[in-house]
Amino acid sequence: MSDDEQYVEIWGDRVSMRDLVVALAACAAATVAAVVLGRVLGQSEFFWGLGGAVVGFAAAVALVRPKRDVQIVADDDPAA
Repeated sequence: MSDDEQYVEIWGDRVSMRDLVVALAACAAATVAAVVLGRVLGQSEFFWGLGGAVVGFAAAVALVRPKRDVQIVADDDPAA
């Protein structure tokens, strides 16, 4: 993670604008493609769109890697 990368706070979490745009574009493109395919096949566009959104989410998960390093530390304080 570079120090000069821009982060924005969304819902109490800091995210990279580049990664956010990549994830949104992947979800939007897959959803639109699935809706168009459903329309061409003459089937329910709603369900095709839902499937496209799931495929887009999977693509976004594959494209954007987490940048957080989470470490579990044992708490030896019995009072807590």
